[in-house]
Amino acid sequence: MTRKRVRKFNIKKFILFIIVIFILIVFFNYLLKIRLKSIVVLGNNYYTDEEIIEKAGIEKYPKFVFINSALIRKKLLKLDLIDDVKVNKKYDFTITIDIKEKKILYYDRADDMYMLSDYKKYNLDNVLGSATLINYIPSDIETKFLKEINKIDENILKLISEIEYSKTEYDKERFLLTMNDGNQVYISINKFNVINKYIDIVKKLDNKKGILYLDSGNYFEIKEK
Repeated sequence: MTRKRVRKFNIKKFILFIIVIFILIVFFNYLLKIRLKSIVVLGNNYYTDEEIIEKAGIEKYPKFVFINSALIRKKLLKLDLIDDVKVNKKYDFTITIDIKEKKILYYDRADDMYMLSDYKKYNLDNVLGSATLINYIPSDIETKFLKEINKIDENILKLISEIEYSKTEYDKERFLLTMNDGNQVYISINKFNVINKYIDIVKKLDNKKGILYLDSGNYFEIKEK
């Protein structure tokens, strides 16, 4: 005849189980209550940290566990000048928002709007340091022009004060760039990449001011005082 074994109730294991459950409840209750401690915003030039934080909807430092990184990214991508966003929540209850902004190619004086690196025009306020397009560019030329000017380094774009479409009988893709340092540069669309070397070129001019011809040949004409 088989005897049934009766397990004895293990009071020690039961108490340990209750303690573990209690600790987990206390811990998760703590997590639910703790608020965001710090916000780090990176890569923003056109928007202030305060504007980014407000648009993200975390200006009141909400409870950390309820912060939705995907939702923050979605909100910030609605801003005209933002191209991409990375949101990183960290274990020390901080959040990092890494902004990649669109590049402002130029301000179009004709329609009072800004052309950005996504090839769309926007009505923006309080933008400083962008080049001004002062005349009309034919649509077929503009398509090529936009593609090439988008390749110009942002620090070089900020050195350009005016852009003028300045075709000749021999070169319908010629432009005149007026620089902030007083120099002028004639350049064709197929040579636009050369302007990225502008700082190195100017260093060789011994601080002289004049007109740099990069459209046909490479020479510098000194301005007479």
